[in-house]
Formats: sequence, structure tokens, C-alpha cells
Amino acid sequence: MLRSDREREKPTVAFFNKFARYFGMLMTLIYVALGLFIIFMDAETYNLDMPETARVLFGGTLILYGIVRFVRAYQLNSRSKRNRHHD
Repeated sequence: MLRSDREREKPTVAFFNKFARYFGMLMTLIYVALGLFIIFMDAETYNLDMPETARVLFGGTLILYGIVRFVRAYQLNSRSKRNRHHD
């Protein structure tokens, strides 16, 4: 009997795909957390020689990038699940 491509996959490939998915989600959280930290941190405590406007813009950019990464990862994950159920 013919086996599907999914059944022929090596366990290491499946493990890597799952690891990459979770790592991507972790990175989205790190980008958002870092953006929030940069916006709300005390610049004098961390000796950051950056104007407040630049800090807010940079922190906001990190937050926005984290959100975009999350949306893309979510869409890819949901598309992958739909394809598995239709096979």
C-alpha cells in the first residue's frame, strides 16, 4: 500500500518543524517584550544615551515587528493544519 509523504518523513524533520514553530512564537514574544522594555525603561538607570522620541519609535518598531511575525507564523501554522486535515 502507498504511504503518504507525511508517513515517510523522518522523525527529525517533524521535530525540527515543531521546534521552528515554537521558536518563532518565542521570538515574537521576545520582540514585543524588548519593545515594551525599551519604551518604558529608565534611561538613566541603563545609561542609554538615546532621546525619548527615538526610544519610543524604536520600541514601537520592535513591537510592530513582533506582531507581524506572530500573524505570519499563525497564518502559516493554520494553513499547515488545514492542509494536513485535507490530505
